[in-house]
Amino acid sequence: LSEIIKELEAGGVESPRFDASVLIEHFENKSRAMQLAFPEKDYTSDALANAVNRRKNREPLQYIIGEWEFMGHNFKVSQNCLIPRADTELLCSLAIEKLKDKPCARFADLCTGSGCIAISILCECENASGVALELYPETLQICAENAAMNRVSDRLQLVLGDVCEDRLEGEFDVIVSNPPYVTIEEMENISPEVAMEPHHALTDGGDGLSIIRKILEIYP
Repeated sequence: LSEIIKELEAGGVESPRFDASVLIEHFENKSRAMQLAFPEKDYTSDALANAVNRRKNREPLQYIIGEWEFMGHNFKVSQNCLIPRADTELLCSLAIEKLKDKPCARFADLCTGSGCIAISILCECENASGVALELYPETLQICAENAAMNRVSDRLQLVLGDVCEDRLEGEFDVIVSNPPYVTIEEMENISPEVAMEPHHALTDGGDGLSIIRKILEIYP
C-alpha cells in the first residue's frame, strides 16, 4: 500500500492514499478495513500493477475500475460518458423532492450520459417515469446498461437525439439536465483526468451556455 501511494504521489495524483485503497479493494478484493488491519500485506497481481500504472498516468480512477457510486447506486462508466460527480447529486435531490409525492409523475433528462441522474430519480420515485435523451449511441448504451443494473428499465424511455434539435414529445413535471457548460477558455486549464473525459460532454466549444440557451428556448 505504501509503495502504491508513493507511485501515485510521484505521478501527481491528488488523493494517492484514497486511490491506492480503492484500486487494491477492486483488483485484490480486499476491503479498506482489511488493508488497515494488515498493513504489511503485499499486493502483487499484474492487474493491480497495470491499474496503478494507468492511474499514475492520470487516467481517471472511475474509468480504471469501470464503475462509480452516485446517490447510493452503482453505475458503469467508460470513456464514452462523463464521470458522475457528487455535485450533481444536488440536482437529483431537487428533482426527487418535486416528484416523490406526485402520482404518475413524468420527467425528462436531457444529455443523460451515463443516466445517473434519471436512474437515481427513478430509484427514489417509484411512481415516476422518465425519458432520457442522448446524442451518442455508445453513451446511450451505457445508460441502458445502468438502467437494467438498477432495475428501472421499464420506467425509462431512451431516446437517441440532439437536444438542440429534437424536442421530446409530451409534457413533463420536471426537466433536468447536466449539459456541457465548460467554456473554451476553461478547457485549456482542466486537469489531466478531466482531459480524458469526452470533450463533447464538457464544453460547447464557446461560452458554455449555448446548449442551456437552446434548452430554455425549446422547453419553456
